Amino acid sequence: MLMKMTKKIIAIDADDTLFDENTAVRHFMNNHYGFKHTAKDYLVEGPFDNYWENIWHKNSAETTTMYEEFVVSSYKENLKPITGALSVLNELNKQYDLVIVTSRDQRGIKMTHSSLALHYPNIFSDVHFVPLWGDGSEATKAKICSEIGASYLIDDCFEHCLLAAEAGISAILFGDYGWNRQQNLPKGIIRCKDWEAVRRALCGK
Repeated sequence: MLMKMTKKIIAIDADDTLFDENTAVRHFMNNHYGFKHTAKDYLVEGPFDNYWENIWHKNSAETTTMYEEFVVSSYKENLKPITGALSVLNELNKQYDLVIVTSRDQRGIKMTHSSLALHYPNIFSDVHFVPLWGDGSEATKAKICSEIGASYLIDDCFEHCLLAAEAGISAILFGDYGWNRQQNLPKGIIRCKDWEAVRRALCGK
């Protein structure tokens, strides 16, 4: 009897990988706080952990408050999909099992499922929420990827990709953002600046 081949699993981040949060944050902050920032302002290089502090010139507490206001706003709920993602995901879905691994918290569960159904219908077999913020959890995306047997992680955050690579999971550092422009990527991580590059990397054509 022929054995059924099991598809390799690709774990994919949500924000700034599937959904354009960076642009939505800029529009929210401009409209609610009177900033005049352009897209270029949101591409300046800086560390991931306090990226917006450097743009808004606010301290950590103020930045957290401002971002929390964004998280519960309609701007977050109505993020636009990243250009080119849907067509590439439809192609990848023929060869791989695609799942979401996101650090959105409990407030984002319903929103995430609604956005995926709207913009990426019938693409993902499962959604995993990793409680990275606020509860002292030691969970990581790499740990979740290992637990579900993912072969790949696609994420815009270098730190998540690094932990995945160290766990033996091939990582794709997605996008060309100010917070992820590391010049020398370690073994196990490649950079794909857009979804067409992801297609070439994973479909081999």
